[in-house]
Amino acid sequence: MAIRSLGAASGLDLESLVTQLVTVERNSKVSRLDTTKKDLDSSLSGFGKLKSALTKFKDTVTALGDDKLRARTTSIKQPTDTKTYLEAKSSSTAAPGNFDIKVKSLATGSRIESANNAYSSASAVVSTTAGKLNFEADGKSFEVAVTAGMTLDQLRKAVNSADGNFGVSANIINAGDGIGTKLVLTSSITGQGNELKITNDNAELDSVSTQAFGSTDEESGGLNVAIQAANAEVVIDGISVFSKNNTFTNAIQDTELTVLAVTPDANNATLSIETDKKAAEDKIKAFMDAYNGLLNEVNSLTKNRTIGDDGKTVVAEGGALSSDPMVRSIMSQVTRTLGSAFSSGGDDLSNLYALGITFNDQGRMEISSARSFGADSGRERFDNALENNYDKIADLFGAEGGITASLDKVISQFTDRDGLLVNKETSLKDQLKKNSKDREAFERYIVSYEETLRQRYGALDSTLGQLQSTSSYLVQQLANLPRYGS
Repeated sequence: MAIRSLGAASGLDLESLVTQLVTVERNSKVSRLDTTKKDLDSSLSGFGKLKSALTKFKDTVTALGDDKLRARTTSIKQPTDTKTYLEAKSSSTAAPGNFDIKVKSLATGSRIESANNAYSSASAVVSTTAGKLNFEADGKSFEVAVTAGMTLDQLRKAVNSADGNFGVSANIINAGDGIGTKLVLTSSITGQGNELKITNDNAELDSVSTQAFGSTDEESGGLNVAIQAANAEVVIDGISVFSKNNTFTNAIQDTELTVLAVTPDANNATLSIETDKKAAEDKIKAFMDAYNGLLNEVNSLTKNRTIGDDGKTVVAEGGALSSDPMVRSIMSQVTRTLGSAFSSGGDDLSNLYALGITFNDQGRMEISSARSFGADSGRERFDNALENNYDKIADLFGAEGGITASLDKVISQFTDRDGLLVNKETSLKDQLKKNSKDREAFERYIVSYEETLRQRYGALDSTLGQLQSTSSYLVQQLANLPRYGS
């Protein structure tokens, strides 16, 4: 067991001596461990910030890929200000233009009714025997079981709640004298030729069928066609176009029209398809902002320590990654890629300069309004590209061999799961784990070191105490001897 209070035997301050020796040993090692951990934490944080900035930049680059810069806007001048007659949306490949559109008719489903005076009321019995009704339109079908003694109202409810009902609605209209009670069935399936057909397996159900039992005549039943299923019709720049429903896909190529109401005779709608220059400009500016943000982050992470005039005083600390050459290598590769020429944009738009984007003295991207040597300013080149080479901008970034693919290749080697930055972070985390284990091992060592010192100085204290005791005894014995000449 360790001696907890040294010097008791010898009278020397050995406890303080051991404490000082342990403190010196501890502080020296702990200081090195703390410095190492601080450097590792700073580097890990720095690489995390760098990866975040690179990822954000990569995301904005991706937003410029494929056809994301070819957006179109559609606007419609309705015939009147109080109603919406049609809606439209265009894909990125739609050609800009203006179109005069008249909605002549909406698509309708068929409507069939029972004959006049076929039923006196909703409680009238449809059939005294059981059977089945089969409803069919446009290849879809469902069945309704009719029980013996089922009333007209019960049949209505059975139709409306039938499994597989594809859009048939049954209603009862009590028209009164001369007409009686009518069963009315409407189908939501629109388009010419998509009539609702009702057949049966019991002749008693002919009155609620469009085709009588055993007949080949599709109109031999007791239900009459009041409204036939019909197509929607629009007239686009004088050309009639038809659709089985109220949506016209590619009537105007790469555009979808949805008609909601018939336009007035005197007024048509006007559809305008235009390039979405505002959306393209916003995406490009986001790309520039992300690049400038990446540049700021790299500059902050790699700035050198500033020393005062005395050559010793640290005026400003350096960046977390100031000593890592990989960081500036990343930025160098990104900048070199951005400064390259790309065949994807064609001769008129082969690089960022042609688009109006330049790098200022600080290396930041900008669209400058200043002219130099009589050439168009960056702003003028940018506006001209949006106006006259809109789709070429998308090619410059998103086509094969364009900016997006080239930058993605460069950045991915650093940010992907097995990329250099991830590997660097993994290495730093491993070093931090080792630092933690070294600290734990040192704590065990320092305990053993203190124990050893206490044992050694404890033995010394005991020996010194014995020597002091012997010395006192000898002095006492010598004092008791007869004095010479006494």
